Amino acid sequence: MRLLLLASGIGLMSVIAAAPAGAADGHTTVVQDENGTSVITQSGDPAQAEVRIEKEPGRTTVYRRSGGNTAVVTQGTGNTQDMLEWLRKQLQEH
Repeated sequence: MRLLLLASGIGLMSVIAAAPAGAADGHTTVVQDENGTSVITQSGDPAQAEVRIEKEPGRTTVYRRSGGNTAVVTQGTGNTQDMLEWLRKQLQEH
């Protein structure tokens, strides 16, 4: 199950990273690190968007809130010790 989730995530990230449309219009946040590229695109007023990027050893987490919607993207090495605590608990339960 974990392998399937990882493969799906990698495939999705590859598709999204290939075409970050609208990156210059303020609706899109693009973050690239040694583990890959994350792209978040949200509608709403770009001036009202809140973006926070947390860089930790083995993991980068991007938070973006715009128009009442929140997106959280974490990219890392895939090792469970590099995951966010709440995500690690979810994977352990399933």
